[in-house]
Amino acid sequence: MDNNKIQNLILHLKQHRKLALALLPSLIFHGLLLMLFSIELPELKSDTQLIQARPMQLELPQTKRPQTIAQPAPKPKQRAPKNLPKKPTEALAEKPPAAEPETQAGATAPTSHLGTLSSATLNMGNLGSGKPGSPSLTRNPSQNDDEAAPYRFEPEPEILPYTKVEAEFEVKRGSDSTAAGLSQVSFLVDKNKRYTIISQTEAKGLVSLFFSTLQQKSEGSVTHAGLKPDFYSYQYGSNSKKLQTASFDWDKQLLTMRSSKGENTVPLVAGTQDFLSFMYQFMFTPPLNSLQITMTNGKKLSTYQYRFEGEEIITSKFGELNTIHLAKGSDDEEKTELWLATDYQYLPVKIRKTEKDGTVIEQLVSKLSTSQIN
Repeated sequence: MDNNKIQNLILHLKQHRKLALALLPSLIFHGLLLMLFSIELPELKSDTQLIQARPMQLELPQTKRPQTIAQPAPKPKQRAPKNLPKKPTEALAEKPPAAEPETQAGATAPTSHLGTLSSATLNMGNLGSGKPGSPSLTRNPSQNDDEAAPYRFEPEPEILPYTKVEAEFEVKRGSDSTAAGLSQVSFLVDKNKRYTIISQTEAKGLVSLFFSTLQQKSEGSVTHAGLKPDFYSYQYGSNSKKLQTASFDWDKQLLTMRSSKGENTVPLVAGTQDFLSFMYQFMFTPPLNSLQITMTNGKKLSTYQYRFEGEEIITSKFGELNTIHLAKGSDDEEKTELWLATDYQYLPVKIRKTEKDGTVIEQLVSKLSTSQIN
């Protein structure tokens, strides 16, 4: 190399000395990095390979629950204020689950809810019996479809007890299939809610030579709880010694009984009936609601416990009747049995009495007429 070239190089370095001094630390630092660390640059891959590799890095283990992308966390549902429409985005986000459907203000309840409600309603009260108080689900015509709860409960029309009953019974004694007598019973309620029950039983044929006419009468008032007797009489034949009466003093709560044995006054128990009124009290108090009855025959006051014997269909001259069978007493004492017609407000249609000596007297309905006067 000639001297001119060397001089030119030295001159050139002198001119750029400041730049060389600035680059020297950087060159020393990067040289040290290269000696201390081994850095390998990744090989460049194709675009297709890079796209295929990305899903593999986002794949979650199967044991974890998959997440829905771009869906906000659920928030407590709130009902919109009445007459305030929701935003379109809110309406789309709030889709009620199938198991718990909701109705918004201004929407009619789903048909499936009405079916469940109707079924539950029918299971309350007297199912299929036609008795008063059974609720029903009806539409309220005064309400528009835009109003909430367009349905309401309404009770069925009340079934009024009979105000007039005329019944006739054939009386049989023992195993004799022929009628030994005839019993006629009338029940009447007047406009002042006063009731009168009259029963007259007469023997027929040869039996009339041995048995006299039996007359019973019960009078009183009709209250919300049913019959409330004031007076009862039992007369067998025309002999005054065969007369028994009972007077009810509800204000003083005293019952006075008179018979050939004298007069007896005892405390009057609430709900006490006589031997006639108790059979028609079942129109007001269904028999299975209470099987314990306190009653008098004019000689004594006793509380009787009836038991339910079952349901029976009896055949009579009046026709076939659906009944429930009640009985009181045991095998070693007098026993009284009643068959009450379920289709006629539990009117008595068959009565059987078994005496202590085993004698059986049975009354079976042959005629029956009823009416209701509002």
